[in-house]
Amino acid sequence: AALSALASKRLACAHASTIAFIGCGAQARSHLDLFAQLFPLQKVNAFGRGQPNIDRLCEQADALGLTTRVPGSAREAIEDADIVVSSVTRTPDMTAFVDAAWLKPGAFAALTDLAAPWHQASLATFDSIVIEDRKQEAAMTHKLAPPQYISGDLSELVLGTYAGRSNETQRTAFLFRGFALGDFALAALAWDTARARQETSE
Repeated sequence: AALSALASKRLACAHASTIAFIGCGAQARSHLDLFAQLFPLQKVNAFGRGQPNIDRLCEQADALGLTTRVPGSAREAIEDADIVVSSVTRTPDMTAFVDAAWLKPGAFAALTDLAAPWHQASLATFDSIVIEDRKQEAAMTHKLAPPQYISGDLSELVLGTYAGRSNETQRTAFLFRGFALGDFALAALAWDTARARQETSE
């Protein structure tokens, strides 16, 4: 969620008010917590396979003062969303069921699930796709997306060598498989925070 939040600062519209989730488990909940701090969210669309996870995500949204809706299809969930987070657990028999063409102009999508539920051909709909690391992706046999669809990576986005969103109507995406350096940085931050709290309590 931290990587998605970082990417969203340059890829999502600042006025985003509706967020949709395809998959409603732990990834969805952590994304909702962070995105609610970064954007003026008002509404949550929750679409997933497990009712307990949907209920838990909606309860979290309610606690944040957000309106919740449980659409009957993935298309209904994302077609009015400013931000989309997909975090579907990949299974061997998974069939793609999300089409990027359903996204409205200006939408930003964080694809935390290797884009497994997304129709690969529909990724061409995005005006900009950012991945976490070009070198890592180049070494992978199975690509996240066709290389010609990739606009930049996270370091380029942060350093400003790739500007990210350039207008309000672009459809943008952050597509990632997991970045070890990011995990290391977060672990170090968690450790430092825990030590600081312990020292304060002593």
